Amino acid sequence: MSLRIAALVPVKDPGHGKSRLNSVLGAAERAALNAALAARTLQVCAEVIGEVWTYVVTASDEIAAEALARRLNVAREAEAGDLNAALTLAGKPAVAAGADALLVVPTDLVLITGASLRSVVAALERSRGCILVPDRRGTGTNMMGIAPARLDLFRFGEQSLRKHEQAARDAGLAVNVLADPLLALDLDLPEDLELWRSACAS
Repeated sequence: MSLRIAALVPVKDPGHGKSRLNSVLGAAERAALNAALAARTLQVCAEVIGEVWTYVVTASDEIAAEALARRLNVAREAEAGDLNAALTLAGKPAVAAGADALLVVPTDLVLITGASLRSVVAALERSRGCILVPDRRGTGTNMMGIAPARLDLFRFGEQSLRKHEQAARDAGLAVNVLADPLLALDLDLPEDLELWRSACAS
C-alpha cells in the first residue's frame, strides 16, 4: 500500500528571501524570483503529492493567500524564524491528519521537476526510514523524507546532511542518501545563480 506522504514546504516572504544574492540581483528581482520559485514548487508538490497532502508554512500573507488559492494547507508563522521550528509547525497538522511520512521540499531547488520529486517519493516508499538528498557540495540537505512520520529529526542549518544522517541513525532509522543532479542545485549564492543560468541556457 502506498504511503500517505505529506510535503512540508517552508516559504519565506518573497521580499525577504535570498539576501545573499543582493550583490547580483536588486530587491525587486529577488522578490520576483522568490515568488516564481515558490509558485513552481507549490505546483509540483500539488501535482505529485496532492493538494490535500501539501502543507505550506510561511509568515507571508502573500504566500499564504496563494497557497490557499491552490487549495493547499497553510501553517502560519507569527514571524519568520527558525526553519526547523517552522517544519515542526507544518508537520503537526500533517501527522494529525494521518500522514505516514513527511517530505521536506524547499522552494529554491531551481531544477526540480515532477519526475525528480516522484523519484524521491518512490525511494521513500521502497525503503522507508530516512531519505536524504544532498546539495551539490555534499554538506547540506536539499530534501528530506521520513517514514514513519516524526517531528524530532529536523537539523537544517550548517552541515545538515551529516547531522540529519546521525539523528536518523540514532533514532534507529535506515538512511538512504539519494544523489540527484536535478535536486542538488539550491539557490543560495551568486555562483549557484550562474550555474542555474548555464543549465537553462544549455
